[in-house]
Amino acid sequence: MKKISYLCFMITFFFPVSIVFGDYLEVRRPATIKAEPNRDARTLEKVSIGTRLNLLDEGSQTNGYYSVQTVSLGQTGWIYRTLVRRYRGEIPVPVTEGKVLDPLADPTLNLTPEQQRYASRHLTIGKPQGIYERVREGYVLAQDARLKIPIWVQYKLSVDELQGSASRSDNFQSDKSIPSGSRAELKDYSGSGFDRGHMAPAGDMKRSRRVMSESFLLSNMSPQVGIGFNRHVWKNLEEAVRGWVEQRGTLTIITGPVFAVDGNQVCYQVIGENHVAVPTHFYKIIVDANSSDNIEALAFMLPNKKVSGHHYSEFLTTIDKIEKATGLDFLSALPVSVQEPIESRRTPKIW
Repeated sequence: MKKISYLCFMITFFFPVSIVFGDYLEVRRPATIKAEPNRDARTLEKVSIGTRLNLLDEGSQTNGYYSVQTVSLGQTGWIYRTLVRRYRGEIPVPVTEGKVLDPLADPTLNLTPEQQRYASRHLTIGKPQGIYERVREGYVLAQDARLKIPIWVQYKLSVDELQGSASRSDNFQSDKSIPSGSRAELKDYSGSGFDRGHMAPAGDMKRSRRVMSESFLLSNMSPQVGIGFNRHVWKNLEEAVRGWVEQRGTLTIITGPVFAVDGNQVCYQVIGENHVAVPTHFYKIIVDANSSDNIEALAFMLPNKKVSGHHYSEFLTTIDKIEKATGLDFLSALPVSVQEPIESRRTPKIW
């Protein structure tokens, strides 16, 4: 019988961390990272001597180019093999000394100079890292180090971007810009019975090969039930979103997991050696902010189980309910007077 692991917040477990070693590259002379594996491709970034890059695709080459991921920006691209030197293992984590810069990067907290001194003193050796925010061309995300999945993925999508010619790549990769032990690995999903479910779907990332490839990083994935959910009702909702983009021009989409409360506990299944969390539900929020005088939104929360035969419209909810279930604050750049009516309203019907 297959063993199923669960984690409950009210019970403390100790899980040994599985360290998975990969390879990295170090730039030997000034070079450029290309969008495609050829000399004439668009330049994504210039890199200097000593820059370290995560090596992707198990070190395979295309036209003499390595597929790489930058540590600073976390974006993927290509660099020619003679410009780099290959090393075994993870990129060494630099040790910082002295004053902590920006120790509390929290937009809800404005540190006074006095508080800055306090924080710098107490956090001289660093602070616990639990959330990893990453910016890609196609989306922005925040991954939780304990859950090993994104807690939100947000992106703006326009009609023009849907018309791209990039085909689905299926090059699933662990996100090596996130440290080992705080990220999901490919083998965590192997044999788990769950799909690697996109939060920002590949069908929305057709504008270029690089954007498509970045959508297959595991930091953009969560374990989803396949038949009856990811391959059916969830896929249908994603396709509907693309249809709404074609109708309305531009929309912002926010997607992520929910861990439902059961009584006074929150329990969830985990998969793989890194204990990747399996959400009980997923949310998707679609916002039309094309007119500041008439901002509209749809909000859905679907159970992560076989629900074939159910139309996604049956899972309409309010943003307020998703905020309560996740603890997240959506639409935070809007004035409270604008947020409240949008977030409290359950749209009577889909667009």
